[in-house]
Amino acid sequence: MSNGGLLQKAMEAQEDNNDVIDMDLPIEPEHSSITPGKIISVLGIGVILPLLILMWFGVYIDIISITILTPLVILMSLVFVWWRLEVGRPNFMGGSGINTTPAAVVIVTFIILLGTPTLLSIALTGDMSLGEVDFNDDASEMSIKIRQNGGSGTHDATVSISQLGSEIWSESTTFSFDFSDGQGDYGKITIDVEDFYSNNALPSDSTKYGLTLVVGAKTFTKSLDSNYLSRTITGVESSSTASLSENPDDCGDKERCLKGVALTGSAGLAASVGYPPTGMPFADYTMKVKMDYTDSEGATSMAIDYPIITVDNTVATWDSNGGEWGTGTGIVGDLGSSLSLGGSEFATDIQADIIPISAWEVNDYGCYTVSIEINQQSPWSGIEGPVTSESHYMFEKTGNPADAESETWTSVENC
Repeated sequence: MSNGGLLQKAMEAQEDNNDVIDMDLPIEPEHSSITPGKIISVLGIGVILPLLILMWFGVYIDIISITILTPLVILMSLVFVWWRLEVGRPNFMGGSGINTTPAAVVIVTFIILLGTPTLLSIALTGDMSLGEVDFNDDASEMSIKIRQNGGSGTHDATVSISQLGSEIWSESTTFSFDFSDGQGDYGKITIDVEDFYSNNALPSDSTKYGLTLVVGAKTFTKSLDSNYLSRTITGVESSSTASLSENPDDCGDKERCLKGVALTGSAGLAASVGYPPTGMPFADYTMKVKMDYTDSEGATSMAIDYPIITVDNTVATWDSNGGEWGTGTGIVGDLGSSLSLGGSEFATDIQADIIPISAWEVNDYGCYTVSIEINQQSPWSGIEGPVTSESHYMFEKTGNPADAESETWTSVENC
């Protein structure tokens, strides 16, 4: 056998061994070097910064719920960090393999974030603050909101109300951050207004109600809305407007006669002299209006005894007696303090319901007094008690039979 033949066989055998070795050894994935500095910077930018922004400003985003926004931010952070740290994809997904060091760091980081949200919220908890003080629709309850970013747990609190520089009510209570709105989670303390109401917060700044809330070492103060806390009627007025007719069917041989009167009662916050009371939409009270006749000797008798009117948050109701006293309903205190009292007829000359003179218990010529009395239950009555007012009118016949007589209804100072 020639040397050339042996040498050729040896070389072919060596090439076969090299092929076997190349087939058996695994292919190492190619990854760029990941330094600890790069890992820290990517986690800071891709995880910590987005969560900080979400914690402090996410509650102000109204277009998407915070409960939906939070997992979306975490998912986007995971994708960003996985990409920037070149963690890669496993072989069975068509990738070149997983870079185990950054993969382990990413996985541990997100396990901590997802598994211990309470610890994270405690670490990033903001300062507690006093939020809005709201009243319900009929202003019977006052709700105090306490806000804190990342707030949790149950807290002891002391609430006190003051007026004219003196504390008038105080209570110890507890609250938890169990509620949420567009601004985030909050705790709430609810108080019945009648528990602390003393007297009107209007008309001056000195009579405003002040709220003091003490939670731990923190003390919060706030002035309460005076419009909700003015319930005690201090100003009332009564009036009557005459409906005069020139119809012979009404007047007989008179040129003009009194067909009836429209009564009005006004109740609210006392205003300057010459001005009607200011409407009080949250006042609850009863109104009694009547008209008395005074004869020439000073004796009085009832002419009109109007049913008692009950007012509850601007809605006035009374017994209409089948239309004798109008519809039995009205609105007062919302757009003004005056309530037109219904009657059985509508007078076009004054555009109001009237109580016809034929329905009066007494309808002689003389002086008439229209009186109004407002009563409130405690605590709305304050120290005022019943509030009353009177107006006076002279019912007369003028002229002489030869020239055709007329009837007049004129306001006077007193009877």
